[in-house]
Amino acid sequence: MLTGRKIPEIEEPFIKRQKFIANKGNITKVKTPWYVKLGAKILPLSIRKRIGDAMTPDPFKETYDYLLKTRKYRTIFDYFEKTWTNGVPSYGRNVSTPEIKEAMYKAVKGNLKPLLEYAFRTYETDRKALFEALEGDYELIFWYTPFLDEISHFLIRKKLKLMNVYFDLNKLVKNVSEKLDEDDVLYIISDHGMEPIPGDPRGGDHSDHGFFSSNTGETIKKPQDLFELVVSKSRAYYP
Repeated sequence: MLTGRKIPEIEEPFIKRQKFIANKGNITKVKTPWYVKLGAKILPLSIRKRIGDAMTPDPFKETYDYLLKTRKYRTIFDYFEKTWTNGVPSYGRNVSTPEIKEAMYKAVKGNLKPLLEYAFRTYETDRKALFEALEGDYELIFWYTPFLDEISHFLIRKKLKLMNVYFDLNKLVKNVSEKLDEDDVLYIISDHGMEPIPGDPRGGDHSDHGFFSSNTGETIKKPQDLFELVVSKSRAYYP
């Protein structure tokens, strides 16, 4: 989304990891080596992930600041003079800290409390930062929160609990909309969805569909299209 294109240096660590643990996700289709397939039949996913931690680098940790650090690819932030973000994966946001990994491990074991506490605490911090930014003089605000992703893995089969989370997000969107001026543009996007996965100890995993909404009536076909949509609003944009 930030560059309008897929970045091989960011994708490859995730593909390598997915190959190694033979994780049956729906977003990145990879060919799993025969020896990993054999291990998948013998070892549970939790054990394969632990082996993966030892044998392959954490792709989130490896790539969390790649775009910022290398400046190899132009991002949407380069088209505006005054920008703000609370951090996005590959642009300064690490969503695989020891705390969240430990909370995820406990959730897989059946104790959801640490994960829910962490996710909602993070969400509240992000939410406060957003409303502070809305009081500033920015041309572009790119707000990100991982909390819905983190908890949806485990709540995807608990429809009422997940619905209450979405109600809260709807209130957030309403409050943000009330802060906007008449000519301000608001885009809401997810880069994937979530669906139940049989055999996944979490309950669900990423699906290959997402969500997009705008207050302008504009639409996109894939997440990368957001880049063109956003930079077209910049004075520095040259088609």
